[in-house]
Amino acid sequence: MRLHVTLLVFLGWIALSASSVVTAQWELLRVSLIFVCIGLHELGHSLVAQQLGVTVRSITLLPIGGVAALRRLPENPWHEIAITVAGPLVNAVIAAVLLPIGGWPTRTDLMTIPQSAGGLVRALAGTNIVLVVFNLIPAFPMDGGRLFRAVLGLLMSYRRATAVAAFVGQGLAVVFMLVGWHYAEWILMLIGIFIFFAAGGEDKLVRTRSLLGDFKVGDLMRREFATLAPTDTVERGLQLVYQTGQDAFPVLEAGQLLGMVDRPSLLAAVNKRGPLVQVSAVMDGRFLVVQPQDPVALVQDEILSAGWGSVPVVEDGRLVGLLLPDNISRFQMVRAGLKASRRPIVAERSPTPPPVIEAAPPTAVPPLPSAPPPPTAPA
Repeated sequence: MRLHVTLLVFLGWIALSASSVVTAQWELLRVSLIFVCIGLHELGHSLVAQQLGVTVRSITLLPIGGVAALRRLPENPWHEIAITVAGPLVNAVIAAVLLPIGGWPTRTDLMTIPQSAGGLVRALAGTNIVLVVFNLIPAFPMDGGRLFRAVLGLLMSYRRATAVAAFVGQGLAVVFMLVGWHYAEWILMLIGIFIFFAAGGEDKLVRTRSLLGDFKVGDLMRREFATLAPTDTVERGLQLVYQTGQDAFPVLEAGQLLGMVDRPSLLAAVNKRGPLVQVSAVMDGRFLVVQPQDPVALVQDEILSAGWGSVPVVEDGRLVGLLLPDNISRFQMVRAGLKASRRPIVAERSPTPPPVIEAAPPTAVPPLPSAPPPPTAPA
């Protein structure tokens, strides 16, 4: 669970803008508890995702909401529906627990800084209700937008559903920005800007991934490559860099893969310790290993998310190839340049795309009306 530095700045601004110490304490408590609710919202997404076999890397809280970084969201529409609904459902449960304690919130409870425990409870209950309603607006990639895409995915392809949801989401984002400008609600404007670019970016990402189709690592991997032995010198490694055009080399001993060593590591070793240092002293024993039958779409995102370079391809315990990010990007470039009528010249294995890795649905914080001075910080 991470707190973005801008959230801490935001909390500091709230404290400094308050008219008194008591007012600052109540407002900081309210805003902090709201972000606790947002964190629980993201945990709802994450727990359901983990039950469906999706790894959760982190949850980050920002002034405009929270984001759970998931390794991938399944293209199965029912799974995406389950993951998406889990977040707002957490807020609904929180509101259901708080309402009997504090009573039904009024507009004043949402607009003004609470001055009592009862007012704080009502404000939190009302905020969670607003979070449920606001996040279910079909503005992709918010929860409602992802739910909209999942429903569309029951009727059309994943790529087409994403394109439609992104178009609707960008339209609603423009509405958010215009309304925020008119009413001077900067939080609503920021959310609109975020949604507009996030929707466009995710649509582009899905379109790019769709070019990979159901191709496997074995279709794109480099089959001819140079290797190094652990007893080779780093000078020998640098010679292979300009002789072969490779920037990373598998380190093998008796056919067993021990590690990987790349050009920056070789250069750093030569500059610091001289050219006769052995490769075994600078190789990286931690590396990603894939198999020829692994989907390229899934492997590509593993490479991007962890920053891997050349990835060794192993089959039956034997190194059979190298998969480079450049191999994938060039393949996508060629596929994108082919006209639809000519694409069959690149034989696809199956029209069903493999699972992909995506960003998790962001939890947007709905703007609350500004309070009279001292100003009420938006949630």
